[in-house]
Amino acid sequence: MTAVEQSADEVVDAVVASGPGPGRQRWWLEIPLAVAFYFAYAQIRDWHGSATVHAARVTARHHGFDVLRVERWLHIDWEKGAQAVFVPNVRPLVVAMNVFYGTAHFIVTVGVFLWLLFRAAPPVYRHARNVLCLGTAIGLVFFALYPTMPPRLMPAGIKTQDTMDTVGSLWSYNHGVLEHISDPYAAMPSLHIVWASWVAYVLWLALGRRGARRSRWLAWLYPLVTSFVVVVTGTHWVLDLAGGAVVFVLAVASARGIDRLSAAARTR
Repeated sequence: MTAVEQSADEVVDAVVASGPGPGRQRWWLEIPLAVAFYFAYAQIRDWHGSATVHAARVTARHHGFDVLRVERWLHIDWEKGAQAVFVPNVRPLVVAMNVFYGTAHFIVTVGVFLWLLFRAAPPVYRHARNVLCLGTAIGLVFFALYPTMPPRLMPAGIKTQDTMDTVGSLWSYNHGVLEHISDPYAAMPSLHIVWASWVAYVLWLALGRRGARRSRWLAWLYPLVTSFVVVVTGTHWVLDLAGGAVVFVLAVASARGIDRLSAAARTR
């Protein structure tokens, strides 16, 4: 067993020790709380208005240029290069990426959340729920304070293609469901990476407890694929992905701190 695997087992053991189990969580309470959290998320996400609000657009564009300058300094401004490789050469793959982007972000996350709600032990559910809520909340603080224009909306010469419109998909930012649930200036940090990493984290811990120690690492392919997709589709800057990873780590650390405090309180 590697040190990382041993650490993962210790995380789950500490989580289980933080509260009673076995049993089932009170889904009739958790679901309304989750819905209320989503509405709060939607309100804060739209703090700066839509893409048609001039002041929000100017501020977000300014921050987009800030991100681009940092990327150029780090030599990681790969957005246009990635599209130049894939969009003209493997368009069916790009269409698949568009469909993946427009569906997996919500459907996979909600599916894993419901699996935890109805199948996991209450302490494990609470730990995973706290990670997801903390990561989302941290991201929302950044969206409210630092709205950032994604590459697809930047001025000519800088902007990348919005592949959902130029290549095609089941969805579009300009009409339908995505028009109403997406914030055009919520680029930094990438909640796609926060949520995808959360899905991988939950599966990684669950597979570790069930003895599938080797296959557990495959779960982390999901955030890696998501990172690739959101760059090629023009949805995020590369630096947004790093921001999302940092937010996820902070969320896990904070949730583990809550678990330790809960266990200590129960001991006392």
